This record gives sequence, structure tokens and C-alpha cells, in this order.
Amino acid sequence: MPLNRTWPLVGALLCAAASCTSRTLPLPPPVVEDVSAPNAQGLVRVTGHAHENASVGVLNDSTMAGVIVTSPEVDCARICPWEALVPAGAGDQLRIWQFFETSGFIESTVPEP
Repeated sequence: MPLNRTWPLVGALLCAAASCTSRTLPLPPPVVEDVSAPNAQGLVRVTGHAHENASVGVLNDSTMAGVIVTSPEVDCARICPWEALVPAGAGDQLRIWQFFETSGFIESTVPEP
């Protein structure tokens, strides 16, 4: 009888352990090392580190303009460098997050002029 009670517990523990490896869990924000002042083109350079294979989104909350970048390096664990250039002015708030690829996307090709 005690063995019959342990199987559901073992199953629950295995499910919990498997869910911890899921990439659907929210990631903490990336490390932001530097945010520059706007350059002559009105772009701000943002640099930092993120998880390997994660994309980093940088959004200017004032203009709703932003970019998504990934690290050019591999095998860097949680210290993969990234750099983004985003249109922003002095005093604008930037929202910065990291995420893994999503499966819900479509592709579209830019036509020639």
C-alpha cells in the first residue's frame, strides 16, 4: 500500500523537474552595462550581457520605437554580450528585456523598389 502512494508523488516530482527546464518561464532582465547619450543621428547605444541564445528587446517608451538584437557570441552561458542602437532622446525611458525565440511568427520579404 505505501508503494502505491509514492508513485503519484514521484510522478509529480518528475513533472515539476521537467517544467523547470522549460524555456517558457520568464527570464530575468538582461544586465545593462552602459547607455550612451544620443549621437548625431539621434541613436542611443545600449550594451550589456544576456543568456546564451536569448534575444534582447530595447523599446523607447516615449516613441514606441525599438530594436531586437542577439549576441554574436556562442558558448558564453549567461554572460553573452549584446549591443543595441535605438532612437532616443535625453530623458527617454528605455524598456529592456530578454526572451527566447517564439514559435508564433510569420516571415515577410521586403519588395524591391
